[in-house]
Formats: sequence, C-alpha cells, structure tokens
Amino acid sequence: MTPIWMRTTHRAVEIGFIIVLLFLGVVIVNESVRLGPTWGESGPQAGFFLFVLSIAMILGTLGVAYVNTYRTPDMRPFFEVPQEVEDLLKVGLPIIALVLLIPLLGMYVSAGVYLAFFMAWYGKFRWYSALAGGIILPVALWITLREGFNISMPMSAFYRSNILPF
Repeated sequence: MTPIWMRTTHRAVEIGFIIVLLFLGVVIVNESVRLGPTWGESGPQAGFFLFVLSIAMILGTLGVAYVNTYRTPDMRPFFEVPQEVEDLLKVGLPIIALVLLIPLLGMYVSAGVYLAFFMAWYGKFRWYSALAGGIILPVALWITLREGFNISMPMSAFYRSNILPF
C-alpha cells in the first residue's frame, strides 16, 4: 500500500494552500477593518495598508486558484520519491522549532540560532562559518530593523534581563 503522502497530487496541495491563504486573507481583512482601513486627516489609518495588501493577497490567490487548479490542473504526485518527504521535514521541522523559540529567545536570537544550526547541519558548513552567520544575521537585523527603521521585533528574555541588547 502506497503511503498517502506519495499519492497526494500537486493539485491537492495547491488547493489546500489556497484555502489557507484565503482564510488568512479574510482574517487580515477583518483585523484591518477593526483598525480602520480608510484615509484619515493625517494620512492612512492603521489598517489601511493591511487592507490593501490583504485584498491583493486574496485576489492573487483567487487568480492562482483559477489557473492552477481549474485551467491547467497538475495531477502529478507531489512527492515522487520518499527522499522528497525527508527533505521537506529537514527544512520544515527546524522552521517550526524557530517559530516556537521566538517567544522565549526573541526574533533576533532565534534567527541566529536557526541560521547557525541550519548552516552546520543541512548546509554542511564548518562550525565557525555557521557560528559567524548565526552572530552576523541577528546583529544585522538589529541594526537594520531596530536602529535603522525603529521597528520593534519580539525580544528575548535576555533583553528583559539586560544581558543582551536584543
């Protein structure tokens, strides 16, 4: 018996992803309406750009849905060999771990840990190259986002205890 992930078609995966994107688009539209999607006296209100981008996302998703699932459906299997499932898990599981670490370690430290781990494990970089990438990325993100554009990202517990600046 062939496992289900070997029988899943590109079309089925595309339909699933389209449903997820449409759901996210509707959630974002609702949030932007709550924030105010109009143009105020001093410029756009908080929800204006969210509203415009979410409508663009919904329209783009519907366009892709039409072309990819109805006009030219791709009925090939999504995974042609078991190795592809393993490769997906090698990329997907570390990303899930990254997202789960963000509340504890913050965006900057999590991104550095993720990059260093991924470079060493999957990319087969030498440990010192992976460590350098894991340090340079959060510092560059901090300088660009926090100092350059004054965009606050989730901070780590180290930041709250004044051990690290991020």
